[in-house]
Amino acid sequence: MSQSPHSPHQTDAGAPSLVANIGPIGGQALVEGVMMRRAGAWGAAVRRLDGSIATTVATLPRDGEGVRRIPLLRGPVSLWESVSLGTRAMLWGAKERGTADGKGYSKGGMALTTLVAATLAITFLLVIPATVPHMLGIDGRWAFNAAETFLKLGILVGYMALISLNREVKRTFSYHGAEHMTIHAFEHGVALEPDQIRRFDRRHPRCGTAFLLLVVIVSLGVHLVIGDVSLPWLLASRILGLPLIAGLAYEVIRFAGLHRHTTAGRILMAPGGWLQTLTTRPPDDDQIEVAVAALRATVSAEVDSGTPAPAEPVPAAVAGVGA
Repeated sequence: MSQSPHSPHQTDAGAPSLVANIGPIGGQALVEGVMMRRAGAWGAAVRRLDGSIATTVATLPRDGEGVRRIPLLRGPVSLWESVSLGTRAMLWGAKERGTADGKGYSKGGMALTTLVAATLAITFLLVIPATVPHMLGIDGRWAFNAAETFLKLGILVGYMALISLNREVKRTFSYHGAEHMTIHAFEHGVALEPDQIRRFDRRHPRCGTAFLLLVVIVSLGVHLVIGDVSLPWLLASRILGLPLIAGLAYEVIRFAGLHRHTTAGRILMAPGGWLQTLTTRPPDDDQIEVAVAALRATVSAEVDSGTPAPAEPVPAAVAGVGA
């Protein structure tokens, strides 16, 4: 997820000029594809089974802009929008690849999958890390919350490491890398060619992976304030307080993006960069080609829509396995 580039125009030889200073851009890896988003439009590209690339674009409604300017509220709003757009892009991609015949890619199947995933995330990242230290009799505000945080980090990193062993997930992580590298190249105004794009880091400072890690870290500070409570209140505070923690984490990552060239910004971004070594992989040229197609479609759609972009970089709150 990125801020506007250093150069005002994208000078990609042999292609129409893409205006590169019309606002921040974010993205997400799909199965055999990439989704990109700007302030006024989103687009996606997937590799079909016959080897061709399909693209789609759509403009985004501007209602709710007032909420997006309110600290703490804009984080949960961005999170919801990211999940919604990611789901739409995944459904579209499955149909274009000709693999949308299974229940997992129907609207009902995706809704059920999202519900199950949310339940598992709450269970393993909120309920279990809070319950285990309590059952072990770990007392003291600092000791209890440190144990809880280490459990959360262990579960999160362990899960990322485990799924990265799957062959299909590895390919998706390569598309994640292609998404980041392509955005980096676009930001720096270089030609959108594989040999040029490969010069850039496959990690990005405002990736959704970094957001997830910051949620864990920020939750430590919030839970220290709550202090020692009974187990029912403990679990309630972890679940009901999640929107607040997500909002705070969003503000932290937003601050880091605005100050990414300062020592404070680099320190805040460092943990997310470390975790992205698991969730991104070097892409091949075909995967970079798909990421470029998604970027071109998205930027061209926003330029055509004439939608004004935000004046400041606004990080995408979540990108699934994408940035």
